[in-house]
Amino acid sequence: MTIKKITTSFLLAIFLTVFQNAIAWSAEVTGMNGIGSKDRRALSPYAQVVPNDSYTFIGVSHPSLTTALTQIGVILEVRNMSTIPNNAAGRAAVFTIGAGETHRIFVVNVGHSTIKSSNSAFADSKTHLIFTENSAQFGNVSAMSVNQHPLNATPVRGVDKYANLSQLSMWGVVFIPSSSTGFSMEFVGDAHDSTVTHPVSSHSLRPESGRTSGAGRGIN
Repeated sequence: MTIKKITTSFLLAIFLTVFQNAIAWSAEVTGMNGIGSKDRRALSPYAQVVPNDSYTFIGVSHPSLTTALTQIGVILEVRNMSTIPNNAAGRAAVFTIGAGETHRIFVVNVGHSTIKSSNSAFADSKTHLIFTENSAQFGNVSAMSVNQHPLNATPVRGVDKYANLSQLSMWGVVFIPSSSTGFSMEFVGDAHDSTVTHPVSSHSLRPESGRTSGAGRGIN
């Protein structure tokens, strides 16, 4: 066998391995515990909490888009992390965000010296704390709309409004306090990367067959 054939076979084997792992990872992340269509979801592939080293911060804003209802319910969950308590309630923050509001979510180890429930700076209704065990935790973040039918519109003064996550803006960072540095998180399926509706008329924003998939549908 020639060197060229060996190299080609080796690269093909690496590609197949990476591809198979990617499929398995994608199925795990986008499964959302087996519930919810992708119209309801936004995903960020990585988050971490390391005691005395780093934590994860997430911001969710309601920018008052023309297609958005005034209030949108959100379930934001960290996955593959051991939380306190280590159940569905401990892993998730559930809240309703109003037009023009921004909510803060901190994912932090339970023994953190400053980010805690007893600190008034983190005790307001727009701040949500998800505590992990006091050990290094690595996982991902998924968000889902409380509305189970996100593409069903609610007419408001003749205009169809929606309560899906693609009406919201999400951002985040894995923050390292010791150096005041970190790296950003990308959310797939929020307002930053949603399909744009065709202006069917000045009064409605319903999907139009063959031209649009619906108002603000996430493309993840």
